[in-house]
Amino acid sequence: MPPAPLACPSATQSTSFSRERDARIRWLLGMHPVTAATLVSIGWFPTRNKALKRLRRLVQRKRVRLVGTICRKAGRPEHVYCRFRPKADSLLHEVELTELCLRLDAAKILRGPEVTDARLRPDAEVWINGRLYYLELDRGTMGYAQIARRFRLYEECAHFVLWVCSSPQRVEGFRRRATAIRHTALFTTLASALTAPHGPIWQDVGGHIASLPREGDK
Repeated sequence: MPPAPLACPSATQSTSFSRERDARIRWLLGMHPVTAATLVSIGWFPTRNKALKRLRRLVQRKRVRLVGTICRKAGRPEHVYCRFRPKADSLLHEVELTELCLRLDAAKILRGPEVTDARLRPDAEVWINGRLYYLELDRGTMGYAQIARRFRLYEECAHFVLWVCSSPQRVEGFRRRATAIRHTALFTTLASALTAPHGPIWQDVGGHIASLPREGDK
């Protein structure tokens, strides 16, 4: 499930609130690399500066790690925090994957060192209503020859694979090359997935539209 916002504490609750929030941050960063803006977006801090102040304190206490910095197309550089060591050259991919995972209404999500499929190593494993989905995030940096090799690995996969692409053009490029995995592959753009991941945004190889269920849907 997406992380719930934290209610503002009273003066007498501030210590226990801080401890609970720190515990939640450590839990979240055990799986997901984040920026200060990430914590603001899920309602755990009112401002980026307050989130940064707390993250820096947790780094000083060796509860979390500062693992690098990302630069988006717009805005200032952002520090990335985590409790494990993602690859330094994939931090932007990892933060965007976090933002996507936090939008999913799922019972469980595993990624990074927690992924159980050691052969395919998907970006994330997502459980919704007892069903396992593999999640792959494309940032448009891999050539189609590399994508084709990735598709071949998935030819024997029995689970649905959610391919989230950087643009509509990449979606079309992926779909044209995915005939061998046509029965398990669904495609959409990152912009659509961040806006409404459970909406009718997923296309199969034939262009048919599907929706991703939410946890608890019958």
